[in-house]
Amino acid sequence: MKATGVPTDAASIYNQALALSNQGNYAQAIETYMHAVEVFPQFIEAYNNIGEIYSRMGNSEKAIQVYVKALSIKKNHKVLLNLGVEYYNAGDYEKALQYFHESLQLKSDFIEGNFYTGMAYFNLKDYTNALRFFEATVALEHLHLKANYLLAYIYYENKDYAKVIECLNRIAHIADDKMFINRYYGFCYYHMGDFKKAIKYLTTALTSSPKYAQFKAYLESLTYENKIKEIGDIDSKIKELEHRIMKEKPDLSEYTRLSMLYIFKGQYKKAEDLLVGVKTKMAR
Repeated sequence: MKATGVPTDAASIYNQALALSNQGNYAQAIETYMHAVEVFPQFIEAYNNIGEIYSRMGNSEKAIQVYVKALSIKKNHKVLLNLGVEYYNAGDYEKALQYFHESLQLKSDFIEGNFYTGMAYFNLKDYTNALRFFEATVALEHLHLKANYLLAYIYYENKDYAKVIECLNRIAHIADDKMFINRYYGFCYYHMGDFKKAIKYLTTALTSSPKYAQFKAYLESLTYENKIKEIGDIDSKIKELEHRIMKEKPDLSEYTRLSMLYIFKGQYKKAEDLLVGVKTKMAR
């Protein structure tokens, strides 16, 4: 947070406190920030940083007290956001939204404010408003990774597959979760009727980890021309894998193999449901 109109001596103390905080010396940083406040009682930026330190230390109650003190001096969009985040982290999304909206009233193009507002609505399952604020976030920061991820999810649920692909195209080169990207490309393309691209991306999603190198080679050989040669009767293999998954504790390769068999069989919804279920289990 940029401090303006601050006396030189207070600013110097503030910078010392900032250095201590960056070193992880939180107790001394708070003490030094308080010294800066003594020199300049209207030092909102110092109060804000004290609140952030308390938040990092897990003392939300103290952080809230400090943010409220800062806001009693002057309303500030970043302090309002930080205050809202404390309630957001506590699961009180309605109260968090009050502060997020107040923050955006002061600065409508505040990227973090738009994103957190979208997150609060998302957690309240108000996807219409979540969509609105995530779209605002991406309009302000084209490559905002999390906003694009969540937009892709909402667009997909709304069956707006072309917009999902727009989101994926924006972040595919920077996304850390390549399986998510390729899986959603695949799902969208088969819903749009381009099954060759669907298979391509779903296969890439399943083989994005080095441990799938051997399985990837197997999938590449699994074509309609050689499917009998490679795995025999697809119907019997599907039944066999379905039985194992129901009765035993299969590994991920068996789930992925079954999903691809579904795809080659043309049972795209089954493949999608299976892959989504596996991703959910892995996230727990």
